[in-house]
Amino acid sequence: SFSWFVAVNKSFKKVQKEETAAIILAGGTARRLAEKRPLGGKAECIIGGQSLLSIVSGALAPVTGSILVVGGDPPRLSSQEAVPVRHIPDQQPESGPLAAFRDGLRWLWHEHANSLPQLVILSACDLPSIKSSLVSEMVDRFPQDEMCTQWVIPEVGKRLQYLFSVCRPTILHPLDSFFASGGRDFQSFVQYLQKLESTSIYVISDAIWRTIDPHAHAGSDIDTPADLAMYTGDASH
Repeated sequence: SFSWFVAVNKSFKKVQKEETAAIILAGGTARRLAEKRPLGGKAECIIGGQSLLSIVSGALAPVTGSILVVGGDPPRLSSQEAVPVRHIPDQQPESGPLAAFRDGLRWLWHEHANSLPQLVILSACDLPSIKSSLVSEMVDRFPQDEMCTQWVIPEVGKRLQYLFSVCRPTILHPLDSFFASGGRDFQSFVQYLQKLESTSIYVISDAIWRTIDPHAHAGSDIDTPADLAMYTGDASH
């Protein structure tokens, strides 16, 4: 069992929008959506006239200086995007979200080697209720004075929400080592990081996150036709 590092009375410093980048994971086969799966993958599901990818990128745009979409089809986004949006394919399709996260981090290091962002926001593409205010709250809670902290993860309904979290770009180094050791999943990577340095993971506890996100929007993802129907009002499921 692991004791999470929970900051108490710590000083939090607001990070400027220009000092953050965002990675949206838009790959994956979304097989569980069955016949409701769009040709372009889960990211292209339409809710309220917008694709899931547009909803998530719209929530991230006020908080970040750039957005990188990893996997799926190149996004159809308007030329009036609030921040630059780039797309790269999965380097190892069907290797899971952690491999796609690594692809995104590697791209950031390659493209911004001399001006790495302070923080990187990670988000799944299937969080239709996500709001800019929740992204801001999470980023603002990164303990800037705790240099060992690599990753801040909210606990949503007693479950760590890896796919709505914020990290330092330097997390790529232990992530590469983790993959080299045969690791592949988020939960094992969290444990791997904790063994390296006990304060590497800072969890925003469920009790605190509930005060920020009482309706657990950060944990409301879309996996099945029934999940999708909740947002589209499709009574056939």
